[in-house]
Amino acid sequence: MTTDSIPAPARATPFTTKPDGNILAAWERITAAHAAIAECTAAPTDGSLYSPEEQAQWRVNDAAEVEILKTIGESPVGAEIQLWVALIHLVEGGDAECAILRRDLGWFAERDADMNWSERLILSAIRSLRAIGGAA
Repeated sequence: MTTDSIPAPARATPFTTKPDGNILAAWERITAAHAAIAECTAAPTDGSLYSPEEQAQWRVNDAAEVEILKTIGESPVGAEIQLWVALIHLVEGGDAECAILRRDLGWFAERDADMNWSERLILSAIRSLRAIGGAA
């Protein structure tokens, strides 16, 4: 049987063949949206905080975050991504945000003393997930 004989909705996609495919795909949309926002040069014209282009990317980001929130993780990687999304709402600063988008535990380890208790607990959970097989 070839895939041509399988109806399109039943065919596997690159993400659906992996555990947490929806979470991984949503994370890709988040990182792409943040990259697009960083490239935006247009200033807001209506007095708002973001330009229309930035607003469009924030809508993509927000929808992806909602999908991650509502999806039950199936693996350590999925749970790890959910924790990174939680962390991005707690930390301040562009460097920290960039480290989150890279899922860079080393960056945070170097600044452990500067982290508050909630942030440190989330990072501890991420380290645990990676130790049990969650590193992607």
